[in-house]
Amino acid sequence: MNELVRQQSTITLRLAMQALQSALDKAEEEQVHISIVVVDAGGQPIHSAHMDMAPRQSRDIALNKALTAAGFGISTKAWQERLEKCSEGVRQGLPLQRNMAMFGGGEPFLLDGQVIGAIGVSGASEAIDECCACAAVERVRALLISS
Repeated sequence: MNELVRQQSTITLRLAMQALQSALDKAEEEQVHISIVVVDAGGQPIHSAHMDMAPRQSRDIALNKALTAAGFGISTKAWQERLEKCSEGVRQGLPLQRNMAMFGGGEPFLLDGQVIGAIGVSGASEAIDECCACAAVERVRALLISS
């Protein structure tokens, strides 16, 4: 492999579909209506769903959560604590950046410590959005281990 080029593993549509279904199943269990977006390692949306009666704005929020989780490789819920350790300029400026979501509901999919994609969930409470996203992460983790 050329040292000037890198290869990046990324989630497949097949795996994204299973992740999304796990988040939908959790939402139905919680009796909430959500939007879900799964992005690949490069942040490109590859699968999404908008449940009946989910808030219209939740589509964009779910995408932003997925993009934030994929871009930084951490849960979007971790930003609150992370920002507390940053300068005033970063605390004020970073949340204003386009496509940033710094509250629960975005989770990266990791393989050997590397981001292979992410999921964003929006439309319920922050805690339930996070719970639905984590259900997807657990499903992806289980499928990757068994393959």
